Amino acid sequence: MKRDIERLKRDRFDLIIIGAGITGACLAYDATLRGLSVAIIDKNDFGAETSAASSKLLHGGIRYLQQGRILKVLESAKERVYFQTIAPHLTQYLPFIVPTYKRLSQSKFFLMAGMIVYSIICFGQNRSIRDKEKHVPKWKLLNKQDIKKFIPIINIKDITGGVMFYESHMHSSERMTLGILETAYSHGAAIANYIKCDSYDIQNNKVIGINATDVITGDKLVIRGVMVINAAGPWIPLLNKYNRKSNDVNKDIVTAYFKGVHIVTNPLTNQCAIALVTKKQNQVLINRGGRHIFIIPWRGYSLIGTTYDAYDGKLDEVCPTKNDVEGLIEDINLAFGKAVLKYSDVKYTYAGIYPLIEDDVNPNVYQGTGDYQVIDHSKYGLEGLITVFGAKYTTARLLAERTLNKIAGKFDKPLRKCKTRTFQIDNGKIESMHVLKNDCYNRYDKYLSKEIIDNLITNYGIAIDKVMNIAIDDPSLLERIAENRLVIKAEAVYAARNEILVTLDDFVFRRTGLGTLGSPGEQAIKNCAELLANELGWDNDRMLEETERVVKKFKIC
Repeated sequence: MKRDIERLKRDRFDLIIIGAGITGACLAYDATLRGLSVAIIDKNDFGAETSAASSKLLHGGIRYLQQGRILKVLESAKERVYFQTIAPHLTQYLPFIVPTYKRLSQSKFFLMAGMIVYSIICFGQNRSIRDKEKHVPKWKLLNKQDIKKFIPIINIKDITGGVMFYESHMHSSERMTLGILETAYSHGAAIANYIKCDSYDIQNNKVIGINATDVITGDKLVIRGVMVINAAGPWIPLLNKYNRKSNDVNKDIVTAYFKGVHIVTNPLTNQCAIALVTKKQNQVLINRGGRHIFIIPWRGYSLIGTTYDAYDGKLDEVCPTKNDVEGLIEDINLAFGKAVLKYSDVKYTYAGIYPLIEDDVNPNVYQGTGDYQVIDHSKYGLEGLITVFGAKYTTARLLAERTLNKIAGKFDKPLRKCKTRTFQIDNGKIESMHVLKNDCYNRYDKYLSKEIIDNLITNYGIAIDKVMNIAIDDPSLLERIAENRLVIKAEAVYAARNEILVTLDDFVFRRTGLGTLGSPGEQAIKNCAELLANELGWDNDRMLEETERVVKKFKIC
């Protein structure tokens, strides 16, 4: 891929998409496959904000059972399965444990009944998946000893048993977003990060394009298009202040902002996730207790989240605070009934902003509904503009499909049918993960450990061969960037050449996740900067600037 600014200035596109998080990425992916010419921009890196600040789950919607929303359960379960097909290398199923207790609403009987209902709703979900390794495993009941085996630190005194079911988890939500964008690019989309939309270009009550700024150079540009989609997530209302009626539109879309914080710690469980009940309130019909916190095994560590607190600060300055982290640790320790986690155990922490659509906002109650919106601004007197508000990662593909179905008649050409339920992303064209892994082990085990090969397959899919060609041509690039990480130096070279890398933190946090387990060390960060400088032509001042910015990212506000 390349950041083709000249094409953005030159061409007139069928569709301009503002925001390259997972919602915008899926819109570009679907639109290009349907035959539209597409431009997609983001003022930051691809998927760097809300799409990156998640628990990395593609969840099957089981939580919606508590809300009595059966159709929402079915929707989520289907979408989770589609991701197994389109990006099999980036997804895996993790066992989730929900402990049961004597109280009726938390009892084994009550939870088992819920799982039976859930299984009925999801019946047949594996039929569309050819690779049997990607089938959703069956749930099962656990006794107290099973719980203790998987969660050694748990006190089983009050536990009666539990249920184990499986959810889909992403190795990297950032690479999923990038992979979908790469596929849109290979089918003709013009893609650029660090391009900020300043305003809509409006003539005769019609949006005919956008006025934008290249954040890197400061240059101004105008991008022309038939239709514009605002998919900027939390920033949607800031862009939609185009006339007096915009306030009415914004009230329909975003009513409040909440901040969610995650922490990464040493592993607390034995290769399984656990859902723990907190004392925080939850907006449900069937209540098993307070809002849940998840502890999820991730890259050899535990990913824990999330907090849920009202936020009224600047959207571009959201970050985890010491109070956020201490509050999450307190919730975990209260849920376990003992101190299993302390502040010094935290390796890394990140925060994201989650917009809310609720008429009655209660900052003390979790109100996440997973609802999304598609608004055609022609009903407000402005043609050519669509606002798409996505509520969660799992249903972004479906939201894109429904959006394009809704606006299909606005183009002067017929759109092809949606193919994104089964059309694999470029690096995910894999018939069998088992066959791919064995083939890579046979070819590359003389160069790298099996553990590193697995990490490369997970990150790059079939593009592992391109990374390895770079490394084999220069064996020094087979070395790890840091001893405590699986990332090799060839990945920096590959990213600089192929993945529109602009800054050092693009690589450290999003192309590889090198820094999402905590700092790999200042020397490792400097090594990355040197590798990228050789490819991107950075001078010493630029290297120092990039290094200092990354080091600051590991500090809590």
